[in-house]
Amino acid sequence: MGTRALIGYLDTDNGLKLTSTYNHYDGYPENLGVGLENFYNNDAKAEEIANVGYISYLDPETGKWDAKNESPAEVTQLPNNFNEAMMTITEKIENYGADYGYVWDNENEEWITIDNKGINSMTKDLEMALAHLKGKFDMLPDQPDQTRSEEHTSELQSLRHLVCR
Repeated sequence: MGTRALIGYLDTDNGLKLTSTYNHYDGYPENLGVGLENFYNNDAKAEEIANVGYISYLDPETGKWDAKNESPAEVTQLPNNFNEAMMTITEKIENYGADYGYVWDNENEEWITIDNKGINSMTKDLEMALAHLKGKFDMLPDQPDQTRSEEHTSELQSLRHLVCR
């Protein structure tokens, strides 16, 4: 049985997007995590591995990977809202059926390991690990204009007057 994982490159410099590759076997931190740390631990290498698309297995001792299938990497445009973006990433991990997600933080140049214990747990973990990126996102989604016109205000006052009678 494979321990699946998502290998993702989070790009906050050239648009807000996640490029992701599916890893089928041995996605454990002591295997895939070690391989990523040892051989794909700079921005260019992390982006390279996230652009493979499909990996059957990555050897943690050599950094070489094998692919039984060929698939393009998936590029997901992330919402401008930080919390929604983190939820989108964790949903991608869940959709891959992945036990782990490895997300490259291009700002701090490090791998963030997310253990799949459900979407809510993963989202909280990812939000905490990437909190330093909040400034790259809007804090709130676009809100409709909350101001009321004078006409609308007088209509509300008339309705209140009728209800209070």
